Amino acid sequence: MPMHTPTTDLFYTAFAHSSVGMAVVGLDGLWIEVNPALCRILGHGRDELMTLGLQDISHPDDLPADLTLLNRVLAGEIDSYNLEKRYRHADGRVVCGLLTVSLSRDAGGAPECLIAQLLDVTEQKKTVEERDAFFTLSPDLLAIVGKDGYLRQVNPAWTDALGWTQDELTTQPFIDFIHPDDRAASLREADKIYRGGVAKGFRNRYRHARGGYRWLEWNTRAVGAELLYCSVRDVSGQVEDEERLRSQEQKISLLVENANDAFLGMNEQGIITEWNKQAEATFGWSAQEAIGQPMAELITPERMRRRHHDGVQAFLSKRMVAASRKRVELPALRKDGSEILVEITVGVVPLKGERYFTAFMRDVSEQRRMSKELHHRATHDFLTGLPNRYEFMGRLQQAIDALGREPRPLGLLFIDLDGFKAVNDLCGHETGDAVLIAFGRRLMASVRRTDGVARLAGDEFVVLLDHLHDPCHDAGQVVDKILLAAAQPYPEVAGRTEPGASIGMALHHPGDSADRLLSRADAAMYVAKNAGKNRAAYEGDGRWVVRGA
Repeated sequence: MPMHTPTTDLFYTAFAHSSVGMAVVGLDGLWIEVNPALCRILGHGRDELMTLGLQDISHPDDLPADLTLLNRVLAGEIDSYNLEKRYRHADGRVVCGLLTVSLSRDAGGAPECLIAQLLDVTEQKKTVEERDAFFTLSPDLLAIVGKDGYLRQVNPAWTDALGWTQDELTTQPFIDFIHPDDRAASLREADKIYRGGVAKGFRNRYRHARGGYRWLEWNTRAVGAELLYCSVRDVSGQVEDEERLRSQEQKISLLVENANDAFLGMNEQGIITEWNKQAEATFGWSAQEAIGQPMAELITPERMRRRHHDGVQAFLSKRMVAASRKRVELPALRKDGSEILVEITVGVVPLKGERYFTAFMRDVSEQRRMSKELHHRATHDFLTGLPNRYEFMGRLQQAIDALGREPRPLGLLFIDLDGFKAVNDLCGHETGDAVLIAFGRRLMASVRRTDGVARLAGDEFVVLLDHLHDPCHDAGQVVDKILLAAAQPYPEVAGRTEPGASIGMALHHPGDSADRLLSRADAAMYVAKNAGKNRAAYEGDGRWVVRGA
């Protein structure tokens, strides 16, 4: 035990008040003195601790290493040593400490005693172990990178993701594993982080042990001047999905851009956001001119803009996310101010909290014109332009069906041109056609607005008399006008013959079908024809009544 001097007094003052566990140990391994901090660390009172030997307080697995180093000190091989060592607390738990043992010599240089210092690192050790457990068990790829370009430490997830062992990953510069095309960007990113930046979501490709590359996403920050702490994820699947989605979007964009239909996109405010090539061709506005403009003002006729606006607002107010995809036909404006008829299909796509409207439109103006023309040809006589037999019989049946809902008088005139064969024989068929056309026009001029006229075949015509207030009187007036018109000279025949007309009239009787009514009018016409040129006949009170022009 050293003699008391001012220096030794200071030592013992520090010894007694130090937060680090300290002990003075004799060369025989027995305690000379222990401080309160050591008693606290090991959980023993001073007197109790002074009776315990080194083997009593040491963890059995760590005692051999401690004794070996202690013997080397006593043998003069070393003057001190440091050792991380576990101790047994008085309550049975394990205490982790950093032990420092040094040899104290007397004034003559002879070994005098051992000074032992114990720093309790149990909590720090526990924290490190928890961190290491997290590091090891994390599904993310965790790594510590040195400024020398080597991975200092990696967790097992790296091996799971890339197939390399931890030794393989930490004994080569990390840049060797990176795809050549990504190396320059990776080095720039690392340099930026060392200069105080933080990497979030940086991606590069890392070589797999079995060949090929995996996409990794890095979140990295610098710790001190030498280390980078990295949390990394294998995002290859996500990148493949994103690439697949991009490819699909490109294909869709290409298909839309080159579609045969005009396509436009519109946001909730009605502003055009998309406008393909066919839209340019259909409406005359270029994409540059159309995008950013209100759709209603660009292509909706002014008379329909209020209805369009009200319809959109009603849809938005209902918070609906889907629209009926049925096709409708609407008029639309072109750049030159002309109107076209478009067939339009509208869709709605939710996008970032808003609804995005899409519309495919096709100019059907010519299609509808041709359809109307074909329908007209199918239902009208090509020579006179009057409805043909097929169209007329349909209208006649509709009129008869309406009598069940609204009873009223209904009449039918069956007209046959007198002397028409002579026109063809003397003047030729072209003149005959001209006479038929002329008579059709005279017939149309002779009937009322509510009447219907048709050419059945050859020189046979019919007139449907509807809304007759006084059947005999009203029908008689029409018959007289037709007979008078038919008897007028036809310039086309140049006086070589003069055709006339025979008219049979029949009023609808309850139970009459369209064919029955037509047959009765036909029979009346033959009665008129047998009575002479330009005559009309009808049946009244069981007898035939004939009247002339």
